[in-house]
Amino acid sequence: MIGDRIKDMRLQKRYSITRLAEKAQISKSYLSQIEKGSNSNPSLQMLHKIAASLGTSVDYLIDETNEHTEADHHISEEWLELLGRAIDQGMTQEDFIEFYQYLSFKKNLQTVKNSKH
Repeated sequence: MIGDRIKDMRLQKRYSITRLAEKAQISKSYLSQIEKGSNSNPSLQMLHKIAASLGTSVDYLIDETNEHTEADHHISEEWLELLGRAIDQGMTQEDFIEFYQYLSFKKNLQTVKNSKH
């Protein structure tokens, strides 16, 4: 299932398996195993890399009820590269959520301070 989705998206983007493996910074043989179903349980980190390289989410790759449409948010190459670098540096999804919550809190705090003046 996951492998089929990855392969379908790769072909839609007209990426060779080599190109996607390079973009995701994973081995071509590992990607091939996932696409063929020989590796049906890839790590979350690998799925993040593949999803980011395809401009989609891990949720889409693993959720059989989730339909991908052109109306979905588009992630620019710059954002994908930034996300890839963060993952390579060891940033987890939990780290990202925590950082996002911190920034939201900080912005809300600034809004409250500004409204008091």
